[in-house]
Amino acid sequence: MRRVAFPVLVLAIGLLAGGCFGPVVAPTADFTVCPDGADGLLAYWLVSQSSTVPGHYLTSFVWTLGDGTVLKDSWGQVTHRFAAAGTYQVTLTVTDDRGASASTTKTVDAIEVAMIRSFKLTLGWPVEVTGEVENRSESTLTTVTVKAKFYDADGVRLTDATAEIDEIEPGERVRFRIEAEEYASEIFSASAAVQAFTADCPYGPYPPPMGDAPRR
Repeated sequence: MRRVAFPVLVLAIGLLAGGCFGPVVAPTADFTVCPDGADGLLAYWLVSQSSTVPGHYLTSFVWTLGDGTVLKDSWGQVTHRFAAAGTYQVTLTVTDDRGASASTTKTVDAIEVAMIRSFKLTLGWPVEVTGEVENRSESTLTTVTVKAKFYDADGVRLTDATAEIDEIEPGERVRFRIEAEEYASEIFSASAAVQAFTADCPYGPYPPPMGDAPRR
């Protein structure tokens, strides 16, 4: 009886160890990047597309943004405005409720997404600024707001006005026209700049599911 029981006991312990103490399957780290024109022309919205094994869920997201900034959150989405245009290596590290972690790194080209390519001031009546704005991103810009400021001969700002442009496709240039409604006889110069824009990002204001969290 003892000669039979011993191998059976060893086999049972081996199966138990293989089921409970086998290799831990790590989460999968991934994220998308989309311009965020509400926070500045060099701002980007980063959304986690990470996941983990069934029955568990992600608890921590650490974003290392390549410019010395590190952001931590528990929702899987952040907005970051880069100080200067350039190429940055952005790393996302995710951790789940088991303590298992994974990382991924992507290259983010921070550029001025909506750019004024040219503009001119026409004096007389009406006084107006006309020009072109270009979408330099890979996303459709659903709205772009351009603001013109009008100055007198001494450089004092007299008034300003805006124009909103809808649906600018990637690489497309669209003309705009902004009319000064006041101080026509005193206006001497003007400037034009993109004030804000919205982009057609692939996900809404909340991130997709971060894993299979246990139901309560």
